[in-house]
Amino acid sequence: MIREIDAIDLDAIADIEAGAFVRPLTVGDLTALCARPAFRGFVLEADGGVVVSYALFLNAGFLTAGGAADLVSTGTAATARRRGFAARLLTHSLPRIIAAGATEITLEVAVDNNAALALYAGLGFREVGRRAGYYQRPGGRVDALVMRYRPVSQGTA
Repeated sequence: MIREIDAIDLDAIADIEAGAFVRPLTVGDLTALCARPAFRGFVLEADGGVVVSYALFLNAGFLTAGGAADLVSTGTAATARRRGFAARLLTHSLPRIIAAGATEITLEVAVDNNAALALYAGLGFREVGRRAGYYQRPGGRVDALVMRYRPVSQGTA
């Protein structure tokens, strides 16, 4: 089941973040993010109501139509990866973000995150820039690709 984020989900999201990122969002970070007027988030629950994937957006378009949204963070629990949950969640949430007033959605993704790059490209995101040394890794820094999604009616560039 896919639904909008509720405060009860923040611990599960923080756990997924901690297992996926060098600098994960904490429950405090998530609480502050969710309190922002331009925030919208979604979770995907597996059988038994366990949150296995999430997507967090900030969007000026939620406040005034025509803004660009940012996919701030998305992740899937390690035990649930490679099962299509992230694709299902984003396929559900991207049209809702656009319907809420965003004209495009951008994100940053590490150049060495091949699974995420394939996912985003398959959903229609296109590379529009690069941020040198954006992500910290145990062995040093790695670049981020900036990717953008636009609905077909607005073009894909």
